[in-house]
Amino acid sequence: MEIKWLSAKEKEGVASFYLTNIDLNMVASVPFQYAYRVQVGIDENNNVVIKPLQKERVLTGDIDEYTLYKICMNKSYSRISSVDLMKNISNILGIKLDKKVPVKFKTRWDESENVLIIYKDKECD
Repeated sequence: MEIKWLSAKEKEGVASFYLTNIDLNMVASVPFQYAYRVQVGIDENNNVVIKPLQKERVLTGDIDEYTLYKICMNKSYSRISSVDLMKNISNILGIKLDKKVPVKFKTRWDESENVLIIYKDKECD
């Protein structure tokens, strides 16, 4: 009997972009529960990509420390805070960010690449 185990990582999550931070809802946060730091980048489709990194990987010293961000976990969401990061994302994606009203996008975990993809073209209400 072949069984396909269902995972919370397979669900669609939501990322909320603010002027100072990115908030990930609980579904989008699942892969980051044990992350020490994260890297944030932009792919060829202008999607935001977040990669979790374990402490051992970060401490090897071969990753540029300026590409590492702290992710804070709460019961119902996680947060990456950086004004500079959000300015870069805003400029690259051409979106206007606010301190109080977020711009929300759908997310999906890419198991093969071990990254969370925030889809620029899939804005939520």
